[in-house]
Amino acid sequence: MKKISILALIAFAISSCSEDTSTSGSVSIKAAVVSKTGKTSSTGRTSSTVVINDFKINLGNIELEIDEDDDRYSSDPVFEDVKLDGPFLLDLLEPNKPQSQFITSIEVPNAKYEEIKYKFTKSLITGDLLGKTFIIKGTINNKPFVLWSDKDIELELDFKDPSKDFLINDNRVALYIKIQLDALMAELNSLANNGLLVDNDDDGTIEITTGDDDGNSSIGDKLKDLIEKETYLDDED
Repeated sequence: MKKISILALIAFAISSCSEDTSTSGSVSIKAAVVSKTGKTSSTGRTSSTVVINDFKINLGNIELEIDEDDDRYSSDPVFEDVKLDGPFLLDLLEPNKPQSQFITSIEVPNAKYEEIKYKFTKSLITGDLLGKTFIIKGTINNKPFVLWSDKDIELELDFKDPSKDFLINDNRVALYIKIQLDALMAELNSLANNGLLVDNDDDGTIEITTGDDDGNSSIGDKLKDLIEKETYLDDED
């Protein structure tokens, strides 16, 4: 009886492995801060006025959405959107880490996927990101500044090419969430050069938030929206 049970388990395991490899592939997800002048190099986040040296974000749950035009979407209940539980705290400018920060890797059903859906959510981990969804630090005219928000940001990302989905067919796919710095740097430089970024409470730091720190809440909201607009999905590092 024991031999029969063991053989049955082995047969089941072989069957399961065979089924997994024939009906699924894997997706790895990474994130990076990039710029047209050289990804996260100093040329992309440094000017004569503004320097960015710290960029942290907290991602909540991530969802991979299947293309509803895929025939399998409506015919097989296995083919549903894939949901990953966060949070994922990322230090995107950590000098001792790769430019593209690893978030997660997961096995998913073979299907045609069209986008990633996720949120920046408030961090619950002790540190400078506690209670915030993102935080950016650096200097403006050699004076420390901090830009942060405690507002959730919900994004649905697809490729810049609207006709481009990603197909899982027993293969591995790498996806990159990229935050483009160029527009943010240009806006910070413009605001600073026009004297609009100041340390109103004289505590030694220019605070730009979506709250009312230093009276910069309207600017904080504008920059939060800009970060949201400049985030996109890519399949190349």
